[in-house]
Amino acid sequence: MASTITFRPTEEQGGFIDGMIESGDFANQSEVIRAGIRLLQEQRVESKLTQLRQLIREGENSPIVEDWSAEGFVGRMRKKNNA
Repeated sequence: MASTITFRPTEEQGGFIDGMIESGDFANQSEVIRAGIRLLQEQRVESKLTQLRQLIREGENSPIVEDWSAEGFVGRMRKKNNA
């Protein structure tokens, strides 16, 4: 769902946008802004992936619990939720 958004860049941002258009990399201001938004989206995804990879490494490096059982875990969670 596309909509019109008003954006007022600073002088520096406006100069950057104009420079990107003048260089021929982009045809207009909207293309520059869309490219910036895409980069932000990609950065957020990459940040989440980095966090997940770190959590996986932490899990892989954590000690193995010998007496753990799925049934016991589920029972404790049910007991906790019913309290």
